[in-house]
Amino acid sequence: MVKTHHPYVRCFWIGTMYLTNGTKMRVHCTHISHDLIEVEAPLGLQGSKKVKLELEASHESARSLIKIICYPSFDVLNEHDKHYIKMSIHTISDKDREFIDKFVKAHN
Repeated sequence: MVKTHHPYVRCFWIGTMYLTNGTKMRVHCTHISHDLIEVEAPLGLQGSKKVKLELEASHESARSLIKIICYPSFDVLNEHDKHYIKMSIHTISDKDREFIDKFVKAHN
């Protein structure tokens, strides 16, 4: 089996992250690929092993509200006193995945 490389690109989308304890917060997406996403958030994961993201995505003239269930793998406080959180994409619609893939391809 050949492992496919998915480019990782800079992203400036904003959105909302929902934690399993009921906390919701505004986030800024910093990087995205076919299967990974990184966000900057005001608070950490607070024990959440899974999170829901809703991103206000745009590419060229198209806009979409992308909904993703993610598994976090990394949460660190950065130099801006924000949490830098890296996650793998677990559940996403085909339409939303296609939107991300077009964005990544255009910015790679």
